[in-house]
Amino acid sequence: MIIAPAVRCAALALAAVGCTAAWAQTGEEYYFNGIYNPTLADVNKIDLRPQAYDTILPEKTIAYQLLAVRGEVPAHVDSIEAARLNIQLAQERLYKGFAKAGFGLYTTPLFELYYDQTRSKTNAYGLHFRHMSSNGGIDGRGPSDYSFNNIDGYYTAFLRQHTVQGRVAYDRRRIGYYGYLSSDSLENRMLLAPTPPDDAREQVYNDIGFDLRVKSLFKDSAKLAHEAGLRVNNYTNLGGSRELNVLLDAELSMQQGNEIFGGEVLIDNNAYRGVRDTLADLRQNGTMVGISPHVSTTNGKYLVRVGAGIFVDAQGKSSFHFYPQAYAQYRLYDDILVPYAGVDGRRYRNNLRSLTRENPFLAGDPLLANSSLMYDLYGGLRGSLSQDVGFDVRISNSRTKDRPLFLGRETILDSLRYGDRFMAVYDQVDQLDISGELRYSHQEHINVHGGIHLFSYGTGNQAEAWNLPIYTINLGAVYDFQDKLLLKLEAQFHGRRKMPLTLPMGWNDLSPAPQSTDAPGYVDLFLGLEYRYTKRLSVFLECSNLSASKYERWYNYPVQRTLLLGGASFAF
Repeated sequence: MIIAPAVRCAALALAAVGCTAAWAQTGEEYYFNGIYNPTLADVNKIDLRPQAYDTILPEKTIAYQLLAVRGEVPAHVDSIEAARLNIQLAQERLYKGFAKAGFGLYTTPLFELYYDQTRSKTNAYGLHFRHMSSNGGIDGRGPSDYSFNNIDGYYTAFLRQHTVQGRVAYDRRRIGYYGYLSSDSLENRMLLAPTPPDDAREQVYNDIGFDLRVKSLFKDSAKLAHEAGLRVNNYTNLGGSRELNVLLDAELSMQQGNEIFGGEVLIDNNAYRGVRDTLADLRQNGTMVGISPHVSTTNGKYLVRVGAGIFVDAQGKSSFHFYPQAYAQYRLYDDILVPYAGVDGRRYRNNLRSLTRENPFLAGDPLLANSSLMYDLYGGLRGSLSQDVGFDVRISNSRTKDRPLFLGRETILDSLRYGDRFMAVYDQVDQLDISGELRYSHQEHINVHGGIHLFSYGTGNQAEAWNLPIYTINLGAVYDFQDKLLLKLEAQFHGRRKMPLTLPMGWNDLSPAPQSTDAPGYVDLFLGLEYRYTKRLSVFLECSNLSASKYERWYNYPVQRTLLLGGASFAF
């Protein structure tokens, strides 16, 4: 038997210990003689050297087993509230015609008619007519009846890259010069006097015109986008005064990267002939040419536009005018706040048509002069407080040269006083305007807006800025209740104004300055109700000057008190 070396050594050690122990106990000694020859046995070693494996691992077969287990889901039924489906067509039906008729206090009839083409990809056309008249009903004054008539038609052609629109219109307005106290009947007094001129007690304005416009529809912003138009108006009054105004304007723009290059072109020719009673006719003809180039750049956050207004006015004495024009804005917090600032200036025309639209009680032969907005420095902040609320606060300081103001002058024929007329005087007016606007709109059913303007004026020659208020406040609201009941409310507040007293006959620029009076502020409320019985038939009720304020817009010309008007409208 082969004994491992470690075992043999251990046996020898145990034998030695045993002998020693025996000797210690018996006192006897033993000696062993011989040769010790240990032998080592072979050992089988395990080979653990690393072996190389290929990078592609052998595919293992994976087996998926499904347990035959079925889940039990208890059935539970919830009650669902009934819902009403409102199915709308992709495009609602359009009606070609719409008629509106009504009648109100002071014998006030109203009739309005629209007739338009429905949807078309090639053209569009339409016709509109409106009539409104009243016997006035202002006590203690001269005849205050009036009549407004308007008819216009248009045709639009949709081309591949342009739209072409033409419009023809006729407008007739008749008003009475009732700005004098009437203690007795004017007709009775006229029995002892010669027949007065046709325009002694009333005035009629006839406006015939047409308009032609061409607009580009390029999809490529690098092309020269343009819109050009030609407008012609022939304007006359009952006294024989007339004017022919021909206006040609164009707007051009082209985008190159972040820059936009553009400009406006204006050619305005006006031929005016004012017929006077005793003097020779007043003739004023002239052409005004204007060019306003500009360039703007933007990166989405900011916008900067710089330009100029260059005008040559050949009415009377030819003159050259240059006005700086600039605008800048910056968008903060995704358009929540947008501060902006700019300067503007331009030359604009005053003619018989524009003056009588502002003050219809003007004399039949006014003197004309064009105005210059020398500068308008403004700055402000606009933005949105929420998805429904927007605001705009602004301050502006401007100077206008030859701004028209109106002075009243009495008219006496054969010792009879007829309605006072107004004449236009032109003066330099400096204006400081501090304003604010607030708008609220919610789901197209509620729309509320309001604005306030605080004014401060300075004049060059006139003692006051006649008939201009020191503040204006306007409020408006529209409420649509389930597309059935429509409620409209508008309110206008005008502050105190300086009004010139009526000037005597024969007053001229060398006469003493007119005396003035303080016209108190006033409020004018409008309330409108409309009930839509069906989609085609509705009834309405409108009330103007709800507060029954007998204020004077012009000196000696009070307005009607509360005017109540009701009627119906029908689509066909």
